[in-house]
Amino acid sequence: MTMRSAVVGFLLLSTLGGAIHAQDSASKSTAAGVFTPEQAKRGAAAYNANCASCHGDDLRSTDREVTFLTETAFKNGWIGKTIAQKFEVTRDTMPPRAERSLDDQVYLDIVTYILQFNKVPSGQQELKPDAEILKQIVIADPAG
Repeated sequence: MTMRSAVVGFLLLSTLGGAIHAQDSASKSTAAGVFTPEQAKRGAAAYNANCASCHGDDLRSTDREVTFLTETAFKNGWIGKTIAQKFEVTRDTMPPRAERSLDDQVYLDIVTYILQFNKVPSGQQELKPDAEILKQIVIADPAG
């Protein structure tokens, strides 16, 4: 094997390795089950304590000024977004006049509850408030 062949072979392998790595770090979907039922259960308790008074027990507020978190509002506002986007909006804007007053894990647990309520399937691993990981998870339409 000549030096030129060795260099070409190395470059080819390096390129393929990079492509494989890029594929591994590509977006994944909530359809794969990215949170646990236990996490969503903690999120339900936190939602009821911190969110239900405005957003409603059934994620449907009776106040026209407060966003629904289910049905068409969920489809239009959540599907196609990343978990990071919804986590950051929730953390940075809720509750009004007390933004960022909860632990990041609690905000994320609330997001998982909202996902579960809207029929997004759970899985075997808990989500952690790691921005880089959350940016890679796209919220899929649970209806298919």
